[in-house]
Amino acid sequence: MSWGTELWDQYDQIAVHTLKGIDFLEKYGQFVDARTKIEQEYASKLRRLARNHLLKKKDEDECQFTSTKAFKIMLNEINDIAGQREVIAENLSTMVVSDLTAIVKSMKDDRRKVLQEGASIQTQLTLSLTTLAKTKDKYEKAFGTSERAQEAYKKADADLNLSRADLEKHRMNSNNKQQQMDDSKNEYASQLQKTNELQNQFYDKLMPAVFQSLQDMDEKRVKCFQDFMHKSVQTEHDVLPIISQCLEGIKRCVDAIDEKE
Repeated sequence: MSWGTELWDQYDQIAVHTLKGIDFLEKYGQFVDARTKIEQEYASKLRRLARNHLLKKKDEDECQFTSTKAFKIMLNEINDIAGQREVIAENLSTMVVSDLTAIVKSMKDDRRKVLQEGASIQTQLTLSLTTLAKTKDKYEKAFGTSERAQEAYKKADADLNLSRADLEKHRMNSNNKQQQMDDSKNEYASQLQKTNELQNQFYDKLMPAVFQSLQDMDEKRVKCFQDFMHKSVQTEHDVLPIISQCLEGIKRCVDAIDEKE
């Protein structure tokens, strides 16, 4: 779907839509940033938990028992799991939050420039239409004045009692008004041509280009959202094998517990 073709009369709505789209992308960045802090906090608390339950030196004799050995190994594995949660937090921060923040800022700037261009184009057309209306009014007034001056000259020419000097005044006035009417007519015709050309450009080239820029920007925004969600998922997916190894390590040490030893 081409916005410039099918949504050409929905400019204000599109402006709002693109703003909401960028706001949504920004909110996703805020969500990931909040999750990053949760991952960091989780990792920190896991490390603290493991550290606080390490066996004291006075209890080292207990390490000869398989259950105590299993507990010690579990604490080490939990510490390693905490490290992987830190990796998730770090990668989310650098690969998603940081990049997304920069892209959102860039998109806001680009959108503002495109809307400013659209507003400038619309202002130009409005100004041209206003000027056209003024030149039309000027021409219509000049036409009426010329018609009246010409009619007055005809009456004066038919008046046998009118002096040559007065008749010449009517003739000169009629010619002057005719010239003013011709000038205003030419001005109106010129402005009409300029306005028609601008309108053609406005609807066929200028505004479609603005619509296309907004559409390209919005499609890029959706693609960025998709890419960043992929990165978020992949960031966690990449550490799952290591976390699984840690869990397997815990499972092995648990399986090695012997109630007789």
